[in-house]
Amino acid sequence: MTSTPKIVPLNKEQHAATKINNNNAFSHISSEHLLPVVVHEFVVAGAEFPIVFVKANDTFQPVAMLGLAAQQNLFMQNDQWQALYVPRAARNYPLVLVKDKPDGDRLMVGLDESSERVGQAEGHALFNDDGSESEFLTQRKQQMAEYVDMGMITRNFVEKLQSLELIKEQVLTLTIKGEERRINGIYLIDEPKLNELSDEVFLELRKNGYLTAIYAQLMSLQHTQKLVKKIADAS
Repeated sequence: MTSTPKIVPLNKEQHAATKINNNNAFSHISSEHLLPVVVHEFVVAGAEFPIVFVKANDTFQPVAMLGLAAQQNLFMQNDQWQALYVPRAARNYPLVLVKDKPDGDRLMVGLDESSERVGQAEGHALFNDDGSESEFLTQRKQQMAEYVDMGMITRNFVEKLQSLELIKEQVLTLTIKGEERRINGIYLIDEPKLNELSDEVFLELRKNGYLTAIYAQLMSLQHTQKLVKKIADAS
């Protein structure tokens, strides 16, 4: 049972003795069937999970599909992660980035104090005895800053695909336990349209480093059948 998050700003006085342990490090995503990914992850994440797009407001968010129904994560068993690759979105919890104020642009590091991984008994200390940041915290903050930068590059990538009308809605039709199931709300790269692009536009995509990600997304869809098999094997 997941507790309600209690996210507070990280504070060296308040959290002087706080530690983060690695017990069930990914239990917080045990009921997530979609996990955001950045364009830099398409090749490695796409080697294990289908990567698709979901619509968020007027833009699209690339996600790794971990299940075929809400709250179904087929890569978690007994709170243990069962894939080789861990998407960046899941790595730094219970540390999270939050806005410094509701309508603000600045991000600050927060801590989910409700997590079972937060305590004072065992784990990685967040601060040293002299109040300075621990090496663990410094590394985590750097990873989070990198993730923000990667998110901006990913938005540029998505905007380019949108401007070329290369993202199309697709209904996934799968046979699960002998029954046909249609999965809606999924968007994919339009491969026929991609192949119709002019040489000039195609070259621009290559120069921007986008082609690798595009083909990784298209190839990742073969893993949809892996999810179907996982459902069958679990029953």
